[in-house]
Amino acid sequence: MSRLPKWFPWHPSPATLIATGAVILGVLLTEVSWWFLVLVGVGALGPGILRELGWLKDKDEFQRRAAQRAGYHAFLVAGFVAVLLTAYFRSGERQIKDPQSLADLFLVLLWCTWLFSSLFAYWGARRTATRILLIFGTFWLLFVVAESVGERTSPLGFIIHSLPAVPFFFLAFLGRRWPRVAGAILMAVAAFFIYFFGWYKVGASGMVNQTVTMILFIGPLLGSGVALLGARAEEPRTESA
Repeated sequence: MSRLPKWFPWHPSPATLIATGAVILGVLLTEVSWWFLVLVGVGALGPGILRELGWLKDKDEFQRRAAQRAGYHAFLVAGFVAVLLTAYFRSGERQIKDPQSLADLFLVLLWCTWLFSSLFAYWGARRTATRILLIFGTFWLLFVVAESVGERTSPLGFIIHSLPAVPFFFLAFLGRRWPRVAGAILMAVAAFFIYFFGWYKVGASGMVNQTVTMILFIGPLLGSGVALLGARAEEPRTESA
């Protein structure tokens, strides 16, 4: 069993810890060779395969149902995107400059959909959205700190550059008390980013790469917004995963 403190929100099994380590190590080693991405696949998919075979029994029935439901959601999303892309490329003379980006697209789409669906199912919309927003805000602050140190930014410049992180922390607070209001704001923020970065201008050239970037950046915000809009008045309490 995990010996993490009781107040820590994540209490993984030994198999999950090993799998997480394999994923992190695989990602880091891709700087050496992209063949190490196979290690990421083993860490991300291996435990699930072993559980389905009945060789690994570290999840209770509720956790298994949440993971299986998330897998179905990932199938629906990836399948719908596959249909759209097939129709798009077969309806005219269109080509992708970098075909390998299609594999990146479906890898990111499947993983992100499964991850967030399973988290929302297990922790609930409010708790999961709050943690996602706190992580977003924290990563933005860390990015600003790293950039400020490298460029020797003045204290006033650091404060100005840190301001975009404030809405994430504010929405994390708002989402616990007024989830639907926070959900509507998150949907608006996601739409603004799509417009601001020009991701709505989809064309054959660079279309897939734009979509991958959008999923990684906008996906958590959009997913949290949708989940909060549909959040119940009182969500059932669950043990932390």
